[in-house]
Amino acid sequence: MATNTKKGGSNLATLSVSRPMIGGFGWSLAYTYTESKEVSPLTSSTSSSNWSGRSVLNPNEEVEANSSYLVKDRISAVLNFRKRFFGSYNTTFGLFYEGRSGKPYSWTVNNDLNGDGLAGNDLMYVPSAFGSGEVIFKGDTATNHANEEKFWNIVNQNRGLRNSAGKVVNRNNSFAPWTNSFDMRISQEVPGFWSGHKGVVSFDIFNVGNLLNKKWGRINEVAFQSNGAQARSFVDYVGMQDGKYVYQLRDKVEDYTVRQTKGESQWALQATVKYEF
Repeated sequence: MATNTKKGGSNLATLSVSRPMIGGFGWSLAYTYTESKEVSPLTSSTSSSNWSGRSVLNPNEEVEANSSYLVKDRISAVLNFRKRFFGSYNTTFGLFYEGRSGKPYSWTVNNDLNGDGLAGNDLMYVPSAFGSGEVIFKGDTATNHANEEKFWNIVNQNRGLRNSAGKVVNRNNSFAPWTNSFDMRISQEVPGFWSGHKGVVSFDIFNVGNLLNKKWGRINEVAFQSNGAQARSFVDYVGMQDGKYVYQLRDKVEDYTVRQTKGESQWALQATVKYEF
């Protein structure tokens, strides 16, 4: 049964400074900080998919966490330049920058740890310290702790895991890499066919950095999966032994994917011709 919740909400603050177009030059700079919490990301139109489409410990608990749509930090900047190089006709150059923190994601274990019938959506428990014995690492022995060492090497490299030592990680407590993108516009006024008329030819290059270098302007994130939504892992849950979880480490951590459903991570060109009279 799906019901409403009173939990969740959002707040944001923006600081902005700008200089209007004076002497053919203008700019603006803004920073926005956002906090946004939710119980469910509501990724589907059906209750069963909404129930499975989030990472959980107990799937029936009403627990708020970072929203799946949160952009925690965002910087935007605009630079404009205008000059008459050809008679009375303006040449305009504009550059827009957006830098933002990556999409939130959750650290989970593969397979069905909590017995809810879904695999891959169960939030990971991180032991309190190396050698604590709270989790059994498959393949290790009393004298060989290679798998546990590998586990902690990965934990210590990721803040969301490192700060969760001794507990289950919170949903969406980690973030994909920062994204930088630039858009550029160049426009030129041209003579019209009659007095008082003029034309404007404009070129908009979206994600222009990707035009210069194919590795720039990419949006890297954890891909959505039907069980757990944005979930990432490097551990398989393979059972219980003496009341403890048994973890089997994978060869590598699941990697980010490049968002490209609508060409977001590649450059595009739009040409526009306008006639004014």
